[in-house]
Parts: sequence; C-alpha cells; structure tokens
Amino acid sequence: MENQTNTGEQNIPQTGQNPVIQPVAIAKTNYLAIGGVALVCSLIFGVGGYYLGKQSSNPQYVNNEVQTSPTATPYLNNPTNAPTTQTSTLPTGWSYKDNKECGVKFAIPPKEAPYYYPMDANRQPSVTNEQGSGRFWDFPRGGTYPNLLAKFPNGYDQHKQAITMFASPDEASGYVSQAVAVSCIPNNGRFANNTALISSLTTEFEKYNSQTGEKGMQASTYKINSNTPATKWGKNVVNLVISEDTANVAYTMFVTPQYVYEIKVFGATSDSSVKDTAKKIFDNLSFQ
Repeated sequence: MENQTNTGEQNIPQTGQNPVIQPVAIAKTNYLAIGGVALVCSLIFGVGGYYLGKQSSNPQYVNNEVQTSPTATPYLNNPTNAPTTQTSTLPTGWSYKDNKECGVKFAIPPKEAPYYYPMDANRQPSVTNEQGSGRFWDFPRGGTYPNLLAKFPNGYDQHKQAITMFASPDEASGYVSQAVAVSCIPNNGRFANNTALISSLTTEFEKYNSQTGEKGMQASTYKINSNTPATKWGKNVVNLVISEDTANVAYTMFVTPQYVYEIKVFGATSDSSVKDTAKKIFDNLSFQ
C-alpha cells in the first residue's frame, strides 16, 4: 500500500510538467517575438515614409542645378502651356538699317520673294505692273518733298530724310510704286510738345495759303482736316489728315528735344502685298 501511494505521488508532478507548464512558456515567447517584430517594422516603415516624403517635396540638386519633381511642373510635358517671350516683331529675314539721318532705323525685308519681283525681260512694258518689274525694298533710296516741315521758317533747307522705296535698280524719278519716308528738322527748343507743333503748323498753313505767287509742285492750299493724338513707336505722336487741294493725305508728326518729325507712306501701286509690306515697315520704325 505504501508503494502504491508513493508511486501515485511521484506520477502527479511528472504528468503536470509536460502537458501544462511547457505549452504556457512556449505561448508567451511567441507573442513577445511577434510584438517586437511588429514594433520594429512600424519604426522602419514610419521613418522610411517620412524620409521619402521629404525628398519628394524638396528640390533635388544635381550638378548644382535645381531639379524639381515632374508633378510640380506639368507644363513641361505640354508645350502649349509653356510661357513664351517674343524677342522681335520682325518677320523672318528682315533686318534694321539706317543712313545716320533723323535718328531712325528702318526694318527692311530681304531681297527675295514675296518682297521682290524678279525682272522679266519678256513682260509687256508697264510702269504700274509690279510682276516682273525687278522692284524690291531698297534703302536708302530716293527722296520726297517734306510738305509740312517746309512750311516752317528754313524748314526745307534744314530738313534731313531717311526713305525706302519699292523700286528697281534702274528706276529714277517719276512714278513711285510705294515708299516710306521719315523727314526731320532740328527742334532747337522751338516746340515743347506736339500741341505747340500743331498750333504753329496751323498758323504756317494760313500764311502759305494766303500767298499768291508760284508754288511749284506743291498744293496751292493746305488744311488740317483732323489731328488725333496717339502712341506709336514708344512716342506720343499726332496722326494727321491734311487736305492738299482736293486730296486728303495721311501724315504722322511728333517732336523730341532733338527733332521735329514728319512721317508718311505714299505711292500709286494697287498691289496689296506691296502695300502691306509698306505698312509693316512703317509700323516697325525704330526711333532713338
């Protein structure tokens, strides 16, 4: 009986150690390991995500040049949205030229189509027909009478001129297809502004119109039909319509401390392309 009791007491602890205590210890160890791994992973992803976020939001410097994220400048992939800067208003091939008169430069087109009509020796003789005429925009070329400036005392004697004409090399005087002329006289403190200029011009016209002597190739009377202040070529100017006998002629005038200007576009051509080119030359005049 004693042997059975001892045997039973010895078997109880052996049975409890293996099935009860060992599984509990193993379960605690696994939960701790999993928790530790999760914590480490959270730290790694958290730090990594913060670092990548900072990198994407800040400029990246490569070879001392700032490189930005493509999403920050989407217009780079869409040229129609990219900002553009117009560096010149001149058509391709045009260039500025001057003859050192009146402080003005002329925008002149190249001697090539459509600004040049090559000579055609087989065409019917014609002064007015532009096709086959050999005409191009020559600068400086020709001259014209400064109708308005000549009305001021010593105006004709003091005047200077820069002019371009659509003409062939062998054309002289007579028919003018189309021309752009800038005439000037020294100001020398004569006119403080355009208002004083127009007032004085009106007075000079009245004096001229009252004269009864020979007036040569000029009109017998001049009258200002309209004068309109405007801004052109970066200057304050006055656009005039002058009645010259029965004809109405357009001029532009303005004053600077150095000069008094008279500018006009004139000629008898009916060619729309030649007229359009003359207007472009006029619009692109450059004054000092």
